[in-house]
Amino acid sequence: MGEVSAMLKRSVTVLAPAKLNLSLDVVGTLPNGYHDLDMVMQTIDLYEKITLRRSNTLSLTLPGSFVPVNDKNTAIKAAVAFFRYTGLLAGVDMTIYKRVPVRAGMAGGSFGKVPEGRHARKNGLFGGRR
Repeated sequence: MGEVSAMLKRSVTVLAPAKLNLSLDVVGTLPNGYHDLDMVMQTIDLYEKITLRRSNTLSLTLPGSFVPVNDKNTAIKAAVAFFRYTGLLAGVDMTIYKRVPVRAGMAGGSFGKVPEGRHARKNGLFGGRR
């Protein structure tokens, strides 16, 4: 166990690209009430910078952003889902430097789907493999 904990990183920083919706069609309703979407998206050269730090608690900081930090925030939801799925008894301090406009059709409000869990594991923050 000592070898694993010695290899764990304290923090990881990733970039989450903005995306443009080229096509978006609502094709139904999912059992959870969300819309079932058929869409085509293209990434662009606009990014949100996300820094994740191992912690004993769960926190989110959005410097300079008007986006609310609460349990409805996508990043908080993604982190909670990650810890539930993995069964890890840990926390993470997330700092997100928002550059992508929210409600502009560029995935500025849904960046949490991409980086938190996948990059936290892949980059050794919680003992995953590269």
